[in-house]
Amino acid sequence: MGKAEEFETGHQDRVTVLHTNFNGTRILTASIDHRIKVWHRDSKTGERTLIDTFTAHDADIRDAKFLHPTLGSYIASIGNDLKFHLWTEDVSQAPNSGRRFRRIATIQSTPRVPFVSLDLKTTDNIYTTLALIDRQGLLSIYEPTNPDELKEWSLIDTFNVCGSGTPPGRGDETSFKVRWDQNPTPLAYINSLSDDRAQLSLVVSVLNGVKIYRSVVPGGSGGGAGGGDNFSASSTTDDATTHRVMFFEAARLPRHPALVRDVAWAPFSVQGTDRIATACKDGTIRIFELNVVEAPDGGAGAARTDSSSAAAAAAKSVHQTTASPAQRQHQQQHQHQHQHQQSSLTSGLTGGRGGSSTSTPTLSAPPSTSTTPSRAARTGHVFPFATTIQSTMSLPSAHTDAWSVSFDGQGQVLMSSGSDGVTKLWRKSVLGGQWLVFAGQEILDAGEDTDGEELDEDGDDVTD
Repeated sequence: MGKAEEFETGHQDRVTVLHTNFNGTRILTASIDHRIKVWHRDSKTGERTLIDTFTAHDADIRDAKFLHPTLGSYIASIGNDLKFHLWTEDVSQAPNSGRRFRRIATIQSTPRVPFVSLDLKTTDNIYTTLALIDRQGLLSIYEPTNPDELKEWSLIDTFNVCGSGTPPGRGDETSFKVRWDQNPTPLAYINSLSDDRAQLSLVVSVLNGVKIYRSVVPGGSGGGAGGGDNFSASSTTDDATTHRVMFFEAARLPRHPALVRDVAWAPFSVQGTDRIATACKDGTIRIFELNVVEAPDGGAGAARTDSSSAAAAAAKSVHQTTASPAQRQHQQQHQHQHQHQQSSLTSGLTGGRGGSSTSTPTLSAPPSTSTTPSRAARTGHVFPFATTIQSTMSLPSAHTDAWSVSFDGQGQVLMSSGSDGVTKLWRKSVLGGQWLVFAGQEILDAGEDTDGEELDEDGDDVTD
């Protein structure tokens, strides 16, 4: 059994982020001290070499990730300074100079609420989609204006995952995490239940709940990344949000008894199921096996018409609530003039008789003057398939307070950690289908084991 090796990062405060690149040759650590450290790891010897340390934010860093290697050497980060930053490596700068990573893009949190989670997905090794969520549940989806350059980003959709409910207050304990489905092909397309090969899916932890959203092109059959034929629809509004792709809720996992600290989507679904793991405040790790089946009506008929109307209504709602004050005033004036013309026309047709209002067409309410994005629940779309839970596995008391979960590249090994300072590796048993502690790794400090057995200096069992 291998020994756990201590990793001295050299940060001046608590480490908040640990992430590796696609092939495990790069490691980044981020801390409350506002800095990011990037390390090179020798794949043969495991030796780590510090490449650079740089100040990434003006506050503690909440999340940071490497981008897909086919795009180049990039790092994305968010902090409590209300900003998202994208960094690129400048190999012309000397290592450990503090200037090797240069900032090329910044996204400001317009509601003045800090981002708490980010994730990126790269499709066809070219097209990248960014998801950001803040501490009040506002989810924003971005894509680069030019896939070859990541300097400018366009907002393609934004909505609050809490729906029409009241967002958490400033003093409330919250937990929001967003993760893309990193599988290259959607499971519904693999099972011949959808013709949209480019559809995007993401899972979001919303306080005690977990929701799955899938992309839809307004007026089309679906949505995705890649600039294919499904992207014939252009911008549907005049505000900063293009709504070229919109996301609608496709499924909800059972409500957890406490806050969901983290969520992970396994990146390997060749066995015909999607696998999602959650880390809960009650210390339990839960693994859900999801399947997609044909919808009862195939998603056709009036339901599809209603869903198209819901997509258009959601796009219109977001446009109205994010329009500038001048645009809203112009919309109100135009609507009042239209209402006056309708009233005059109705009076002329009815001859001024009482009860003429019953024949007057119902007018929509005036646009909202709120500057916050639409909080309408994204539940109006009917997909041609339904997402079902095939099996659920709970690992109670896995940690005192489970903090994070992460799958390996094959989606077969699950790593979890918690407030008890323990990192565990889990794997599904071939015989019983139970998730057990992976036997080939030492998960506790030296001198301890996973089953309470006494070990000698070489890690051998010395109990009878």
